[in-house]
Amino acid sequence: MQRLIILVIFSSFVTLSGCIFPGVYKRELQQGNVMTDEMINQLKPGLTKEQVTYVMGNTLAPATFNPNRWDYLYWSKDPRDNVTQQRITLFFDDNQLSRIEKQQ
Repeated sequence: MQRLIILVIFSSFVTLSGCIFPGVYKRELQQGNVMTDEMINQLKPGLTKEQVTYVMGNTLAPATFNPNRWDYLYWSKDPRDNVTQQRITLFFDDNQLSRIEKQQ
């Protein structure tokens, strides 16, 4: 009986120690549209909305009150809690790209 109690206590300690190990694996968290420099460099004034969608993909944050403004957002958090944010706003006139605003 005493061996069984010791075995249960030892098993409990081993199980619980796995829950509080300080080097717990954390994976990178990404949200939004992934934007590479190559994609951004392809954006030029005069491109149509269809061409921009082909290069950048669909925007995840459409402007409800202004269909001529598209916002592309990207947010990333690595395992060490370093946060990367990137935002590009595209403006269109007559279905053509007229202006690009970048924020990093």
